[in-house]
Amino acid sequence: MERMRGTDEAKAGLSLDQLVTLADLRSVRDELLAAITRTRVSSLDTTKKWLKSSEVRKLLNISPGKLLALRVGRQLAFVRLGGVIYYDRDDIEAMIQKAKVPTLIGTA
Repeated sequence: MERMRGTDEAKAGLSLDQLVTLADLRSVRDELLAAITRTRVSSLDTTKKWLKSSEVRKLLNISPGKLLALRVGRQLAFVRLGGVIYYDRDDIEAMIQKAKVPTLIGTA
């Protein structure tokens, strides 16, 4: 049995007396965090055309009251279907572009 264990370890490139250093743990942690971040970013459905209020609030990091103010002030178009309010992603991007302040690069 001991002989078989040694064979399996040799295949994996590990030995019983091998140590794991803090640098090894940090490396694994960084790789895991990077994988989680990639998964999270890819799981955000950026191709979704119509967003619900909660998704828009999360996307813009605004409160329900601010979203209501954008609707009432006709700054952001919406569609109400059966009590659920939907927003077009293109309208949200257009609103952001309209609010963008140009920079003064290269002026002296």
